[in-house]
Amino acid sequence: MFFKILLSLLLFVHPSEIVIDRIVAVINTEVITLSDIDKSLLFNSPDRNSRQDEGNLYLDELKKLIDYKIVYLEYRDQFQHTDEDFEKIQLSIIKKYGSMDNVLNALKGFDMDMKDLREFLIEKIIYEKVIKDKFLLGVVIESSEIEKFYNEEYLPSSNRLKIEPKSMIEMTPQIENFLRGNKVKEELSFWLGGLKASYKIENKLKYEIGRDN
Repeated sequence: MFFKILLSLLLFVHPSEIVIDRIVAVINTEVITLSDIDKSLLFNSPDRNSRQDEGNLYLDELKKLIDYKIVYLEYRDQFQHTDEDFEKIQLSIIKKYGSMDNVLNALKGFDMDMKDLREFLIEKIIYEKVIKDKFLLGVVIESSEIEKFYNEEYLPSSNRLKIEPKSMIEMTPQIENFLRGNKVKEELSFWLGGLKASYKIENKLKYEIGRDN
């Protein structure tokens, strides 16, 4: 379990001490615990890079949880979650674990059931709704941008790799999604920075590991 690994590697806990859980971040009066990161790694991020350094893995996941919580606190009265929202995430989790029984067994490790999992996922659901509403739906990619990327990035890359390039018509949906993702990422980072400025955030894990961002 990631929780036990991180305790021994990063938090300098003596082997004879028993630690059940601990606070790794505080947002105003809201807290995020080490076990929250473990839950997120297991149920929020099924496609994470398993080869990533353990410390960076936890710090990056904590950063996401902080973003989820701040957006949730800011917009929870404006955006609602539905059964359908939860069912979509639930299906991806079941796919990851292979069966509902395996999911339930994973939840038992945190003394959780499906109702508890739903409560845990609410912040992510609201976050994704807000981002979609504020960014994804409003980002427009011009045909000239797609053509430029196709000619200046895709074709040279295909030639270097000695791969037969697809036509621009075939590649347009993928290029459009890629360019939209980049635009959203830039705008989102700026927007989140402004939002975070109105909250008191203490990332205890970052200080203990010694990473600057």
